[in-house]
Amino acid sequence: MRARGLACAARLLARGDATTAPARWMGIASAFRVDPPAANAPWSLDAKRHASRWPFPKSGGVEGFPDQYMRTIKKRVVPANGTEAPPPVEGVFYGDMPDVGVERHLRGLSDETKSALETILDIEHAPSDVVLPSMSSIDAEETESQRLKAERKALLADEQEKQRASRVSVRDRFGRSGATGKRKTAVARVTLWPGVGDVTCNSKPLDESFPDIDHRGWMIKPFLVTNTMGLFDVRAIVRGGGKSGQAQAVRHGIAKALQLYEPAFRPALKKAGMLTRDPRVVERKKPGRKKARKAFQWVKR
Repeated sequence: MRARGLACAARLLARGDATTAPARWMGIASAFRVDPPAANAPWSLDAKRHASRWPFPKSGGVEGFPDQYMRTIKKRVVPANGTEAPPPVEGVFYGDMPDVGVERHLRGLSDETKSALETILDIEHAPSDVVLPSMSSIDAEETESQRLKAERKALLADEQEKQRASRVSVRDRFGRSGATGKRKTAVARVTLWPGVGDVTCNSKPLDESFPDIDHRGWMIKPFLVTNTMGLFDVRAIVRGGGKSGQAQAVRHGIAKALQLYEPAFRPALKKAGMLTRDPRVVERKKPGRKKARKAFQWVKR
């Protein structure tokens, strides 16, 4: 069908010396079974009044036809969605542009660009033993990986649930829970039980043992995280370190004791990072150094 339309157009163009341009348009329109351009195209046949809209490109258009006329034909016969072929009509041209039109579009490209395009085409059409996987197999692999990932996630959730179920409250016969907290070189043994919020450290009230308000704030932070302020009495015995290390050691011991008293407090304390022992300590002094890394002042003479 396409070859028949092109042959008809070629025969009409061969008589170009004996016919005028409007006559050729009428003959081509009748051969392609479309209405005359005056009824569909946005230009007029009156070349004198609309000379600027007389669309003859320098290259002569596709197969010698005006560009706008070819666009009109393509618009009329090619479906808008581009997914289905137009209905077959005898003598109607549709589909890809002819080779003449392809060459016309390549005229403005540089030799380097043309060489690059030819290289790409050669690579695409070159014979190769490599067999690429199909899209169905790729989708199947992705689905399998997603399934394995979901299974691992479910297994991890089950293990975490078992660990949570295995944690039980640890209390003595008096309903008290105790734990050991550490920070730097300080070690604190903390015991807590339900009460009114009294806190003693080394048999002294909290404000006497730790005059600095920042240190006291560090110590009561586990109660703020678990929303149990004033519900427990605390007794702590601290040895070693300074005031900062002792206060943080007591905080570590209170957090661990709260977890033992009620395992439901663990997620909040774990998220706040209070159940982890801080391993940072002061680096030891080295021989030949003033401190751990600081060197003595050096004098040349």
